[in-house]
Amino acid sequence: MKFGVDYRANYLDAIPYQHLLEYLSFSIPSLLSTSSADLFLPITTAPSKILTRSLSLYGQDTWKVGSRLTFTYGLRWEFNPAPSPRGNTTLAAWENVNNPAAIALAPEGTPIWHSTYTNFAPRLGIAWAPTEKRDLVVRAGGGIFYDLGVGAAANLTSSFPNNVQNILSGTPIPIGDPTPFLPVISELPPFPGIVNAISPNLKLPRSYQWNVAIEKSFSDTRAVTLTYVGQVGGDLLRTEGLGTPNPDFLGTFFLTNNSAASNYNALQLQYRQPMSHGVQALFNYTYSHSIDNASNDTVDFVSHTVISAQNDRASSDFDVRHSFSGAISIAIPAPSRAKGFAPLLRNWSTDVVVVARSGFPFNGSIATPVDGSAPRADRIPGEPVWIFGSNLPGGRALNPNAFAVPPPGVQGTEGRNDLLGFGLTQVDVSLARQFLLTERLHLQFRTDAFNLFNHPNFTNPLALIGSDPRFLESQSMLNQGLGGLNPLFQEGGPRSLQISLRLTF
Repeated sequence: MKFGVDYRANYLDAIPYQHLLEYLSFSIPSLLSTSSADLFLPITTAPSKILTRSLSLYGQDTWKVGSRLTFTYGLRWEFNPAPSPRGNTTLAAWENVNNPAAIALAPEGTPIWHSTYTNFAPRLGIAWAPTEKRDLVVRAGGGIFYDLGVGAAANLTSSFPNNVQNILSGTPIPIGDPTPFLPVISELPPFPGIVNAISPNLKLPRSYQWNVAIEKSFSDTRAVTLTYVGQVGGDLLRTEGLGTPNPDFLGTFFLTNNSAASNYNALQLQYRQPMSHGVQALFNYTYSHSIDNASNDTVDFVSHTVISAQNDRASSDFDVRHSFSGAISIAIPAPSRAKGFAPLLRNWSTDVVVVARSGFPFNGSIATPVDGSAPRADRIPGEPVWIFGSNLPGGRALNPNAFAVPPPGVQGTEGRNDLLGFGLTQVDVSLARQFLLTERLHLQFRTDAFNLFNHPNFTNPLALIGSDPRFLESQSMLNQGLGGLNPLFQEGGPRSLQISLRLTF
């Protein structure tokens, strides 16, 4: 039996900065005729520091009912109180967040959310071998898992009341004394600029996970495993934006709450063979579907009324319906008759890795953001979504006639993630030779060919409706869209070669 305690405390610092007058938004003719301009004034940020804490208590035990049946069970308790300010930092708490017309600042000292104390997470696992040979094993497990709720708390230091900016329209120029126009940090309404808030009734995001696996071994060297995996996420974080919900706000009010949910179902098939007769193999295939109404806790659209979370329920941003991966490692035997060259032909091996998957889903969005976000476009009934041509990246591009820009402040009729993007296919091959210098000193020569067949893999189009038609086509290879330090050797890049020497001791 095991017991444990996890306690974490983190300080988050926001570095203060000052920007001078950023720019004047005007044209020369309009300036000469009106002698006024739109001013984007300096951003004032106060030094900020917050403390986040988490506490976990857990216990676990294993019970062997017999030689072929084992139970593993446990219980965790999670406590994640609201972050607290340190020094002169102020964290704004809000009231009546479910009624936009009545949203108001809570009294000073109110925690940004009320801590919950009932976050219990039981887990259970079972392993059963129904045959005497134990060549068949059934495993099943399930449990509740909690996430931390502090993901969006760091944003509180970058907006009201620790950050403020004024945007003034039609200001007479020249300006003699700029002091009256400079933004001043204040907790009195109207609240300027962007306001980041967290629901006072925030709960810890949680997920229910379960799986059942059947594994059958053959000849003690090969095994096949069939697994079903399921997960349901509840009270997940989702940020909703409201543009000036009431007269106390001059900008957008972003609220993080628990309105997101998800579910995932997958059927997984695996074949594996340990090293036998110089060959080792591992193959995996997954058929799955991930559905949610928010794949992250950022906002997709801002309006004067909250967009229903249920209207965004669709395939997740990272949903991959079909995924296959395989790896084969072969120890190349030295020719038995090449006696004079035997030292050169020994200890060679080759590895082959194959990866193939279907594409990530996406949707079109309008090119001109509204309040910092991009609403989805309107879909035109009867128009094909794709146009095809050998001159297009990946052989296809979005049809501009299938989409339209909705009126300002309106979410488009296109469904979230209703388009299937480009998939991935790649074969990597390696050739290596092991030199045994001493009993403990080994030198390996290795050459790797990534994307051996130079198969082109593309990113999804940016799908910016109402902009340059090029944005309806893929703009880069997949490796460029993944980020990272060196795109040359990343998944989805062009064929590339690498030669290396590795000394192990």
